[in-house]
Amino acid sequence: MHLILFISVLQILVGFSSGFAPSSQCFTITTSRKEVFSLDAKQKKKKRATRNTVGNRTKAASGFGGAAVEPCPCGSDKGYMKCCGKLHKDSKAYGKATAEQVVRARYSAYAKREIDFIIGSTHPLNKSFMTDIEHWRKTIEMNCYDNFELTKCMILDESYEGEGDKEVATVKFIATMIQIDSREKTSFMETSTFERAGKHIREGAWLYKSGEVEPVEVEVINPDDIDLEQLEEVKEEES
Repeated sequence: MHLILFISVLQILVGFSSGFAPSSQCFTITTSRKEVFSLDAKQKKKKRATRNTVGNRTKAASGFGGAAVEPCPCGSDKGYMKCCGKLHKDSKAYGKATAEQVVRARYSAYAKREIDFIIGSTHPLNKSFMTDIEHWRKTIEMNCYDNFELTKCMILDESYEGEGDKEVATVKFIATMIQIDSREKTSFMETSTFERAGKHIREGAWLYKSGEVEPVEVEVINPDDIDLEQLEEVKEEES
């Protein structure tokens, strides 16, 4: 059974690494020119074509650059392609990311509907893991927080234990969002556990293995406002 799960996640990880390669045609610019008989007219036409080509390149460059300055859904104050977008689009960047960065990237993946990343960053022993990848993909598509605006992922704590392939990471964070219709703010706190994939799978990237979700009773603006000891006391009283 473990071998089947391993093969399935390996297929997803390999597919994910090649699924985001941009087409080289995306930035190709062509300029057509009608034949003219007047040298003067031909020179003027050439000048206009040159201006148009430069203008088109400027527009293309600004359009491509626009993605870099688009705010990242995780709320890091960085541009999307300078933050979680790198992990979504580049398997090498994902392989080098910390567990905290993977948490942020998974949060942003729901906002951006980067479903292949959600699947590819899930541990095969996670209770949500499915061997039927297409069914899993459709399940995520139907439960991708489409009725919410994902506003911020606030990291509260990050810790590591063990070494090499046996290393385990724990990340505590608060996810905040707004219901689109009612504009009601909501949030939850989760303690996530990650384990490294083997070095043969995208350089030992962190895979989401499990998570313990807790409600957050107050509106959270800044993670520095949160008293973790007080939250633990409240949790003990409720239990």
